Amino acid sequence: MSPITEVNARRVGMVVGRLPLGAPDGRRALARYRTAAAGYDRRTEFGEPFRRQAVDRLALRPADVVLDVGCGTGLNFARLVEPIGEGGRLLGIDLSPHMLDRARDRVDRAGWRNVTLISAAAEQFDPGVAGDAALLCATHDILRSRPALENVLRHLKPGARVVAAGSKWVAWWRLDGASLDLLTWQLNHEYVTTFEGFEQPWSHLAELVAGLEVTETGFGAGYLVAGTRP
Repeated sequence: MSPITEVNARRVGMVVGRLPLGAPDGRRALARYRTAAAGYDRRTEFGEPFRRQAVDRLALRPADVVLDVGCGTGLNFARLVEPIGEGGRLLGIDLSPHMLDRARDRVDRAGWRNVTLISAAAEQFDPGVAGDAALLCATHDILRSRPALENVLRHLKPGARVVAAGSKWVAWWRLDGASLDLLTWQLNHEYVTTFEGFEQPWSHLAELVAGLEVTETGFGAGYLVAGTRP
């Protein structure tokens, strides 16, 4: 653990106890989302502005094929479907069948015929088509799995747009760091299985996507990163 990450982990850990800092745990994620699925949309309403920013940054075009990796209940679907039109395709990928049940209800209510849902881990999914863009929104566990990111990029066309967004620790030196990091923990601890890499969740992606642009959001407690597949 880097000294900076250790500072952030310690200041939260002093309040909440030891933070999980190991590798992402798929089994634990499945168990958590089995319970969280029913109330997920309501409990994550605070993230709506950040979800909108992430989709806007994808700059989708008519007939694009877009991968929503870790799509959850499909909170981004409406904004993704609109710009690609009926000629485009949206593939929603998620590990949790309980979250995908909610996403399926959303698709059925909207009558979208160009949305395909895939129940699989990000390390293993195969959409059977090359995407023009990929979105990873509030998917910390996926971002901390290099095999998952490599699999995502494997299913994108050269030059495809990649956008990721989520929460992170604020800079270690900030006077308001303890309070902001505690709030960040409260908003995320039910949905992530590790806080490893929470200082810079995009660091693995930056090694795979050259020239990744990083923007801080949420007063430094969030991030938005964008780049293109080599």
